[in-house]
Amino acid sequence: MTLETGIQQTGAAARHMDEAQAAIFEFFRGRFASPVVAKAMTLKVLNLWLAKHHLQARSAHVGSRPFALYIDPSNSCNLGCPGCVHSTTSKEKHLFDWKPGILSQSRLETLFQCYGPFAAHVGFYNYGDPLVNPLTPKFIKLAKTFLIHTAASTNLSFTKFDAGAYVDSGLDFLTLSVDGATQLVYEKFRRKGKLDVVLGNIEKLAEARRQRGKGTPILSWNFLAFEHNAHEIGAARQLAKDLDVDQFSVFTPFDVSWDDPTIRIANVAPSVEKLNPDFVDAIHANFNPFPGELAAASIEREFAMSWAARLHASGASDAELVQKEPRHTCHWLYKTMTMDAGGRVLPCCSAPSPQRDLVFSEQGDQMPADHYNSAKYNLARSYFADPEGYLRAAAAGETQPHCVKCEWNQTETNFGNQHLRNYFTGAALHAFTKKYEGSGSLLRKLAPALASDIFDPASLELLCNW
Repeated sequence: MTLETGIQQTGAAARHMDEAQAAIFEFFRGRFASPVVAKAMTLKVLNLWLAKHHLQARSAHVGSRPFALYIDPSNSCNLGCPGCVHSTTSKEKHLFDWKPGILSQSRLETLFQCYGPFAAHVGFYNYGDPLVNPLTPKFIKLAKTFLIHTAASTNLSFTKFDAGAYVDSGLDFLTLSVDGATQLVYEKFRRKGKLDVVLGNIEKLAEARRQRGKGTPILSWNFLAFEHNAHEIGAARQLAKDLDVDQFSVFTPFDVSWDDPTIRIANVAPSVEKLNPDFVDAIHANFNPFPGELAAASIEREFAMSWAARLHASGASDAELVQKEPRHTCHWLYKTMTMDAGGRVLPCCSAPSPQRDLVFSEQGDQMPADHYNSAKYNLARSYFADPEGYLRAAAAGETQPHCVKCEWNQTETNFGNQHLRNYFTGAALHAFTKKYEGSGSLLRKLAPALASDIFDPASLELLCNW
């Protein structure tokens, strides 16, 4: 019986997953120089497969872990942009339940003990600016020791900024939120921001990369197009080119006129321009920047645990693992998890408010926990599995589902199918780096063949197409 057909019962699923783990590890061990890397990749592949099946079965309880994490190093921001949890209006009217806080190293280490070996991506951002926390470069390096793709997003308007620390951290991708080319236009939305400081810090980042001979972090200038700044898009794009930024993107922002009626969305088509066409190669080359510092203990511990024990601990029943007819469900509940700096665990990147109870669990500094099977997580998944039954229970006095009124895009998360394909391509190229070390353009030419030797099209379709 194959792994795919053996999942009709939890016992069969666990047995076949444990058999598959041994076989997949042997396959990877013959291709990756490090057995720890081979074990980590085995865990990530099987976790993705199980998560996909849980989503298709609309399981309330899951034995998988989120493959994308969003973590706020700080709940604070130095700016007060309209429409944000940090705006003056939001704070005065108490529109959001957003508390100040700084993420501690012990809390992140505790979270990674449980989730790091399975994750493919960590975004160090949500509603706070990561540069507020001086430990953020250490957090990024910790994530990279789990072979996780890392990203951060910042306004970069900080007079004290150690560009070298961020380059040395192993950060893959850095989003720069800059919505103007002159101070007067820029500050209309980026309240309290200093454009000259931002541009100086971009220059520092580019110089730090050159000094170290690195192509990461990739610098992506993101421009939110409003009526007041749309005329400066061309000038901002030229600034980005002059400063060696790798990508320039124009986005349609959320409507913030409820906060400031003078700020209105411009009728400008979104666009993405790669100013450096080779930046994906730089991310691939950064797959394992600290080979001597892998989180071996955590990876080995999770690898030694059977999937039978993992599924049993999750509380997943046989019925929850049976494939069902296709029906809408929320992908965030099976793919991602968000944690703010205070340890509050959220199902997505939406901000809690008095009307939105989105705090599904809490992470302390000491004990790792299975947040993914908290009562609120299971409750939210149950709503999508059986909304009619759930609403009948709600009418009888049961707690309302926390996601029943959600208006977000529930089928596309921030880390999607193409991101997963890029991740596995980077893993495959890492496996061959030593063999073709120093070959430069030759390695790029061989990339498709090298990647398909480990992850063939059928494997990528299974893992990445959901």
